[in-house]
Amino acid sequence: MRRTAYDDIDWHVPPEDPADLDLSRVAAPDEPGRKFLVEGESGFYVQTVRLPAGFEAPVHHHSHPEVFLVLEGSCVFNGEPMRPYDVAVVDADERYGFTAGDEGVQFLVTRQGKATFAAG
Repeated sequence: MRRTAYDDIDWHVPPEDPADLDLSRVAAPDEPGRKFLVEGESGFYVQTVRLPAGFEAPVHHHSHPEVFLVLEGSCVFNGEPMRPYDVAVVDADERYGFTAGDEGVQFLVTRQGKATFAAG
């Protein structure tokens, strides 16, 4: 078992190209940020993401299915509003996009594999 305190993990800046990931660059409180909470332990990959108001994540897809859970704020996910504790289950290679609400959004993503990202 591994336990990690949430506050011990810095918010890093999610890059546009995953190959450009730099975990040493800490995200400012007013910019998009991501925390990797679990990175492969027992086959799980879990992260939280925070996005400012109006941030638009264009249509994209991943190589693994995911559970997308809104923690704070709101978003419009594939045209449907989501509020805290609303959940979307997304199949591998299913295309989706979302826009953060007026107060921004923070969400949790859980996968059972290290997923690739592809636009469109």
